[in-house]
Parts: sequence; C-alpha cells; structure tokens
Amino acid sequence: MKQMTTLKKMLLAACIAGAGVANGQIHPLAFGPFPYGAGSSDPNWYKDYVGLRFLVNSPAPVAGDKVYTFAGSGSTPWGATTASISNVQICMPPLGGDTLAAAAFPSGSMAGKIGYVYRGGGIEFVCKAQRCADAGAIAVVIVNNQTGGPIGMGAGTVCPATGVTVPVFMISKEDGDAITGMYRAGDTAKMTITQWGLNLAHDAGFVPGGIANWHSYAIPSNQLESSGNPFEYKMVDGAFIANYGTNNLTNVKVNVTTSFTPASGTPSVVHTNTVTLASFPVADSIYAMFANSEYDLTPSGKGRYDVKYDIYSPDMADDNPADNSSTSTFYVTDSTYSKGRYDFVTNAPMKTISNSFNGGDGFVWGPMYYVKNGGTALSRVQYSMSFNGTGPLGSPAQILLFKWTDGTGGPADSVVQNGELELKSVGNHNYDGILDTSGATLNFWGMGDLDGNPATVMLDANSWYYLAVAVPPAHFLGSDGVFHSYPRIFGRFQLNNSVLDYSSMVNISKDDIVATPSSANAPLPSAFISFVNSIDSVNYSSTRGLLPAVAMIANNNPIISVPNGPVNTAKINLFPNPASDRLNVSVAFEKTSKKVTYLVLDGLGRQVSRFVHENVMADNFAINTADYAAGNYYLVISNDEKAMARKFVIAK
Repeated sequence: MKQMTTLKKMLLAACIAGAGVANGQIHPLAFGPFPYGAGSSDPNWYKDYVGLRFLVNSPAPVAGDKVYTFAGSGSTPWGATTASISNVQICMPPLGGDTLAAAAFPSGSMAGKIGYVYRGGGIEFVCKAQRCADAGAIAVVIVNNQTGGPIGMGAGTVCPATGVTVPVFMISKEDGDAITGMYRAGDTAKMTITQWGLNLAHDAGFVPGGIANWHSYAIPSNQLESSGNPFEYKMVDGAFIANYGTNNLTNVKVNVTTSFTPASGTPSVVHTNTVTLASFPVADSIYAMFANSEYDLTPSGKGRYDVKYDIYSPDMADDNPADNSSTSTFYVTDSTYSKGRYDFVTNAPMKTISNSFNGGDGFVWGPMYYVKNGGTALSRVQYSMSFNGTGPLGSPAQILLFKWTDGTGGPADSVVQNGELELKSVGNHNYDGILDTSGATLNFWGMGDLDGNPATVMLDANSWYYLAVAVPPAHFLGSDGVFHSYPRIFGRFQLNNSVLDYSSMVNISKDDIVATPSSANAPLPSAFISFVNSIDSVNYSSTRGLLPAVAMIANNNPIISVPNGPVNTAKINLFPNPASDRLNVSVAFEKTSKKVTYLVLDGLGRQVSRFVHENVMADNFAINTADYAAGNYYLVISNDEKAMARKFVIAK
C-alpha cells in the first residue's frame, strides 16, 4: 500500500538561535515550547514536537525503543492520534494466521491487550486494525512483512477508517520477527507507547532518532584517505538525551565507541569519547550532548562503521536501562553513495514512506553528496517514486545533477544561494509500465549533457553535488523515513556556526520561492530560510525521516567519451536573455513528440513552474516572468526520449 500526501509546514513560532556551551550540552528549542517535560501546559508537546515513544518492555533481549510509523504516516491520519499504554501485553493470532487472513478474532479475545499482527494476506491495514479492535484490543501493532523498516499505512478503501478508534502502529520486520520468535517460544511480550516516560524515578534515555549520523550512510572507499579528510567528512559524536524520569539526574554520561569492521576481517575500536552533563533537571528535560571536537574516519578499505552510544551515571542506577544504548551504522562501499539507509542485499536504497511537497503540484528534491576525490563518473541513479493512482507510474521524471560552488559571485559562507548551483547533467526517465512500477526501485542510466546527448558525467574533486528528482504532479518520492539528519546538522553547527551540513534541499510552495542573491536554501525540508539564520528554528518531528531515498552509483573507472555528433537535433532558443517580464521560447524537434514537459527551476534548483504541451514538433510560446525575482533560472525541456536544459537570467 502506498502512503502519500502532502507534508504540511510545521515550524516553531520562535526562531531563536541556541547558544553553545561547554561540550555542546545545550537545551535545544526544536522540542517544543517551555516549560519542558511531563508537566508542560501542553500535554501533547512531546508527541507533536518529537513523536510518541514506542518501547518494548520485555522480554529483555528485545527491549528498548523501536522505530515505528503510525496510521496514516505520510498520508491522512486515521485511528487514535494519542496513546498512553504502559507495559501492556501483546496478543498474536494462532500460529499460521499471523496476517489475520483466515478470520477475525472472537469477540473479547484481545480484551485489554495490544493486537499484534503481520502485514500482508491481502488485507488492508484498516481492516486488520478493525478486526483487532473488535476483539477488544486497546492498540494495534502491525509488523512489516518486508525488510527495510516500517512503512506508512494508508487507509485503503475496503474498511472505513473512521471506525478505528484505537492507535495503530507499524514496526520493522527485523524488530517484529525478534519479538515474535520469543513470543512463540512462550515469553510474555509487553510494550509501552507513551508521550513521555514511564513514571520512574531515574530514567535517562535517547530521544528517538536523536543520535548523530555520518555524512552519508554509504560512500565509496576511494573517497576516504588515511589522513587529511575534508571537514565535510568529519564525524561528530553526540545525541539528544532526555530525562524521562520524575527526579533530577546528576553526572549523566554518554560514552561513544566507534568501531570499524572491514569487509573481510574483525572489528576494531578506532575512536572513543565521553560527554558529561553535571546536572540534568526534570524541568529541562532534553539536552543536546555533543563532544566539543570532530574526528577523521580512515578505513583500510570497504567495511562498516558502528558508533555505539551508551548512557549511564555513576551516581545512580537507571530504572529503565532498555533505552540507554543506541548505534549509528554506516558503510564504506565500492561505488555507492547513499544519504539514507541502503539495502546491500537487494542493492537498493531503503524507503519506508513516500512524500509530496508543493501541494502535490510537482516538486524537486534530492540529497547532497560531497565528492573528495575526482576521477569517477556518475553511472546510475536509484530512487523510488509512487503514483497517486493505480497501475504503473504516470508521467516521467527529470533527473538533475547540480554542482554547488560555495561563494560564486560572493563570499563562501556554507550556505547554498542563488548563483551557486550549476546544472551539470540532466536525464528524462520514462516508465515502461512493466519493470518501473509505482513504489519500485527505479534505476536510471541515461544521464547526459544539457543538449540531451549521452555523455560521461565526471565528478570533480572537492565538490558538493545536489542530485535531485523533479517529481511530476500527483507523484511521491520515496524517503528513508527512519534516519534524522538534524542531530548531525545541529551538533556541527554548535561546534562551528559557520558550517551548515546539508542533507537535502526541497521547495515546499511557490510562495516560498524568493530567488534573489540574498536568499538561501535550507539544509532540511520544512525548515525554510529561518533555519539558515537559526539552527534551532526547526520542529524536530516535522523533519524526522525526511531523507530522500536517492542513491548515486559511481563508475570508478570511466572511459571519457565524446559524441561524434549531436544525437539531439532539437533547436532551442530563449530570448531575450537576460529577460525581464517575458521570456520567449522557441523549440523545434526533428520529429513529433507526444508530450513535452517544460520545467522552470530557479537558481536554487526549486520548481517555479511546470507545464506540458502535447503533440509537439515545433513550439513557440512566451513565459510570463513579471513576478520572477532577479537571478538565475533553468528551463528543462524533456520529450519522449531525452531531456535538455538552457540557462536564462531575469534582470530587474
């Protein structure tokens, strides 16, 4: 099932920069209004700004916080919107009926328990939830039957979503299978779903998704050296820590152990760190505990890094140790760049939800990758797109590769501004309706030059690249849905407030496009320009998991080829250029194209307008640019076979 609707803006009203203190232990503003904690005047502040906590209390081997999605994640919410369920036993269908495909439970058989079932069996999510609720369940947990994490759960059409009045959640297959195995072996499994803590005296724990990740989940080994790696690749140790208990805490420590496991070999510890918070009062219940320095990662080749975080205090025992450990994992690969999680078994980026921006009117979104060493080329782009309908994907998508040169036309300030993005390569991905279906992982090899010719797209050394997908209307781009980029961005900014660590860029609404030389593109979606001026102006929950599942596969041994002649014989003319109130467009193709898409991008790679003409061999029309701000723009033209682009300037 597909989860897809428009994300809404969620911003804090106050955009005040947080001041750094020793060890980066500061009280972030991204977690809701003051006063903080369970005594807040807003009882839903934690749910609204951070998200509900989903914990497994027992059995001990599977205890701890779990990644989850809730009913309607990424779509129209359904089911109960709040939950306060503490240490409640789960109840599964009889062995062999995990998906509830056979029949509903007898009335009362789940009374007072959490219904625990698997995805699948041809039954929609709402119907599963309704069957459990009818049997007396006070909440429902659905386990994904596929790897990659939990996904969004759309309402479907068979059962009315309005009839489900209990909270409904999904957890990953990996977490679910571990719990199921122990449950089937006779253990009693209990769960807590709460807006805050467990009413324990001493309870420190991680904010879900709150540990800092590295630059990327995957990066080729030829990008990392034995020493002297760029600041873009530096690792920062830190996490958002909460005092979930009822008592003040003292001398809270976060121990960090970084290990590297080579592709063929045993793990070894390569770095350790400890961050200490002397006083952790209940009144200030979330702190950013970050080390006051960064460090290099210098692998010997391909392998895996694990950064393990442990919370403890020598002054007191923690009453809930299940949420005192968390690990960030990332990989050194042969040729794969992936900002979000990547499945190395299926060789595809992981996606758990699909997102749409800009009111469903089409948008441009993608990750930012840094290339330290040149000599490689862009070979393939992987992404996932869904369609708001049935059957295969509708319209084609344009793939765009921008190079960001900080300081073009102005000072280098670590902020992406108009005039600093150069479109280097474009591609037009049509869908055949057989292999490239809605929600599937799409592989695109056809990147070329701006004239639509096949070309070797070389990646320059010491360069940022913005790899974006221009998503057509009524379509949705697959997103990691689990990783959160904000902790790393936040921590690095506290160490050096001149550094913004970009994860992705996106335009939300045409109203938000102000393409002037002083404008800037924020490093997180839903944060807008205010985020550039204040690293603490973002709502934590509104940006969690918003990491586009767009991977870049490099060719480490490219053969640079130059076309013998232009493959594309289209003639494109934009005039006047520079333009002011009107841009005339003249296009002539060698043969009739069934559909031609014209996509106008501003100087920050954001969609300004999109329009489609059908049955085109020659086209002459004008674009009204009277309301365009001064600056650089691109017109991307794609037909049935290829994509082309031309730069133009608006002068006022």
